[in-house]
Amino acid sequence: MEYWFAIYTKSRMEKKVADRLADQHLEVYCPIQTVLRQWSDRKKKVKVAVFPSYVFVKFHDDHERLRILQTPGVVNFVRYLGADAKIRPIEIDAIQNLLGEYEEVSVEPIEKGDKVQIQHGSMKGQEGKVIIAQKDKVIVYIESLGLSLKAEVSKAKVKKVGKEEDNKSGKYHF
Repeated sequence: MEYWFAIYTKSRMEKKVADRLADQHLEVYCPIQTVLRQWSDRKKKVKVAVFPSYVFVKFHDDHERLRILQTPGVVNFVRYLGADAKIRPIEIDAIQNLLGEYEEVSVEPIEKGDKVQIQHGSMKGQEGKVIIAQKDKVIVYIESLGLSLKAEVSKAKVKKVGKEEDNKSGKYHF
């Protein structure tokens, strides 16, 4: 299976980096969407990267990897467990399908205090409050049936549904 790899770019250089990599005959994907931006004197539709500072690329050998790293605007490969993070083609297809289906898609970080809903697994549909947000997972307090449950959940398996105000009593209410 051929994997995709994510590269981290300098700020607001995603489209330029994608063009430069394509010019090197590499397969590259930079998810773009059109959004309406407001300036003090006008509104304008602009194309922006869905994932700020990220571009996806396929390569086959160390020579191509080095060429990618030497491309102006590229900072580094996104790494996971000490190696370049591999992204399955089905995940890139899912992003493409989502962008084809919806006009405006945003990627929002999940932070402490956010109210989330679990989207997958045996806890699907349960809502809770994020009490700890880590790199790729969150610790969520779930309150149901009058009991509190603390669950560690992958960020990929939760959806942000709101932000709760700080509760001075120390109790969590959903």
